[in-house]
Amino acid sequence: MSAVPAAGAGAASAALARRIRAAAAFAAFTALALGGFVWSVSIGPEHIGFWTIVQGTFVQGHSTGQLIVHIIRLPRALLAVLCGGAFAVAGAVMQSVTRNPLGAPEILGVTWGAAVVAAIATTIVPSLAGVNAVWLSFAGGGAAALLVYGIARYGRGGMSPARLALAGYTITLVLWGLVQGILIAFTQDSDKFFFWLVGGVTTAEWRQVHAAYPWLVGGFLLALLLARPLNVLALGDDVARGLGQNIGRTRFLALVCVVLLTGAAVGVAGPIAFVGLIVPHIVRKFVGNNHLVALPLSMIVGAALVLYADIVARHLDSHVEMPCGVVVAPIGSALFIYLARREKVVA
Repeated sequence: MSAVPAAGAGAASAALARRIRAAAAFAAFTALALGGFVWSVSIGPEHIGFWTIVQGTFVQGHSTGQLIVHIIRLPRALLAVLCGGAFAVAGAVMQSVTRNPLGAPEILGVTWGAAVVAAIATTIVPSLAGVNAVWLSFAGGGAAALLVYGIARYGRGGMSPARLALAGYTITLVLWGLVQGILIAFTQDSDKFFFWLVGGVTTAEWRQVHAAYPWLVGGFLLALLLARPLNVLALGDDVARGLGQNIGRTRFLALVCVVLLTGAAVGVAGPIAFVGLIVPHIVRKFVGNNHLVALPLSMIVGAALVLYADIVARHLDSHVEMPCGVVVAPIGSALFIYLARREKVVA
């Protein structure tokens, strides 16, 4: 008779340990992200103290230091936070929907759909360069996502994670080939596009922050609203249906969430690779698969990763502004190889 209370006490103890571990992870990564934010705003040709950073962050003062913080450095740090969090959450949602540990926004074709439109605007139709970059990204990324969703949804057998991933990979390869063809045909006009394609926040301005943040906030809120349905969907389609969930609607809303987050982030920062791929793996090692916890933590970890990558990129060459994608790619690939070797991932 004492085995039942003992089992209940063991479950309660395990739940408490998980909560403590999650709280510790949130505290540690939040502190890391805040430290990276302050460091990002402080570094540059002009040394700026902590209180000047605080004043320049909240009030546009008249001193040189406050103006530098508010006009130049603050938009860059904010854009790194927003885009890093966006790519990370989009990756977590994609890995859940496709049940694929290699899931990332690239699976849906959003990144390369946006890249095709950016390549066309840079080379073939330069008059499009005056259009808001976020709208161009939504146009290309959204069209690619709808094509992938249509192929996966209306093919024989209906929607499934495997079909969605296969359709996404196929469309991504087609779009990648199209971008390469455009660049080969218009080599003389491709320098600016190559810089954008690496991905980074080097040219951040307030107008980019203002253009992207409404869509990113909307994507973040939608992701949080989908946290419980994604937890149910992770149990399998049959179980989810048995619990009364409309799995088709959940998948469609998840794809809308990915388009919002990735489209807005790519439009202002370019396709920063690997953030959406590796951050969810890092987060799950600390807090498990509960999306109610994993999605908010992914925002924080993604923001920290892009912030520190941008800081490292600034120190690579003092004479040239390097995009942070140059730093994220090798770090991301190394971390992903490490994670793949250390743990067994079940799709």
